[in-house]
Amino acid sequence: MKRLTLSSAAVALVAVVAGACAGDIPSAAAPADPVLAKGGPSATAAYTVLDVGGLLPGTSSQAQGVNDAGDVAGFYLSGSAYYPFALVSGAAVTLGGGPGMAWGMSSAFVGGSSNGSPARWSLADPTQPALLPLTAAEVEAGSSGNLDAVNDAGDAVGAVGRNAAMWLADGTRIPITTPAGYGQGEGRGIDNGGLAIFQFTVAGGNSESADSRAYLRLASGAMIELLPDGSDVTSYANDISEVANGLVYIAGSTRSSALESRAVRWTVDAATGAIVATNVLSTIGGHGLGVSDAGGIAGFIMNDRSLREEAFLWRGTNVLKLAPPKGANNPEAWALSPSGRYVAGYARSSSRALRWTIVAP
Repeated sequence: MKRLTLSSAAVALVAVVAGACAGDIPSAAAPADPVLAKGGPSATAAYTVLDVGGLLPGTSSQAQGVNDAGDVAGFYLSGSAYYPFALVSGAAVTLGGGPGMAWGMSSAFVGGSSNGSPARWSLADPTQPALLPLTAAEVEAGSSGNLDAVNDAGDAVGAVGRNAAMWLADGTRIPITTPAGYGQGEGRGIDNGGLAIFQFTVAGGNSESADSRAYLRLASGAMIELLPDGSDVTSYANDISEVANGLVYIAGSTRSSALESRAVRWTVDAATGAIVATNVLSTIGGHGLGVSDAGGIAGFIMNDRSLREEAFLWRGTNVLKLAPPKGANNPEAWALSPSGRYVAGYARSSSRALRWTIVAP
């Protein structure tokens, strides 16, 4: 699932950013950071925001996926259990199969977990999930699993136990080898061409200070290490775009030994795996969670001192602040649709899932 580490589903985040909307295709140079501000009329006019949580049962909710139809996927808390949901054509639906979580979605599917098993729901009929198979050894060990991301065909990535996993649409399991020196992993994103991103952490490393590294798996099966920026020690990958002009964009973060994180976008040659560019938003506390096919990045910035968060959309040299509905605070953006029109996330203060609609994506 999209997480800032392999062990926590969310973190306290924030401060940041105003800015007008520039072109969707980010420049090769790192953007100039905006002034930290609350934003003005031009910022609020750039988008509308929907309180998705207000359409759901339960006491709290988070949105983790969004597609180009504006459909949203995530989970809500009811009593002591979490349930997966999808907002489809404006209607909120609890996904069938009982307690679980939804972590990602495409134009046709939602991926997540149902009663501890990796699950995929069809948007055409979300009443029951398709449970993706585990190996005999995993079944014997009682391993649980989840899908973090799914493409339009139904191919998916995620994790079973402490191991990264990948499935084709028909349920065929694709072996994923953990790189030497690392002890656990998970799949975090997959595009329609089968390119996928994975995250690996040292054995026993389940804190933000643990060494961790992002990888891109090419269609050939080759694994490409996504290096952190400069002298940073850790990289995280959270989302991958479709291939355009032979290039693919990956959203994530680069982190120093002092646990200072910054949002990053890698631009990679989809055929060779060569990293063409590594663009970093220099504001400390940034995390890139979603990426559009044009390379726009959605995420949030966390201010460790104030414990406040702000959601953002970074395009070209501009960063647009995404505010929550009136009365809510500390918004986090966790997903961006392929066209860049929709952003999904939630407001931590109200624990309500949100969807932003960008007026000029």
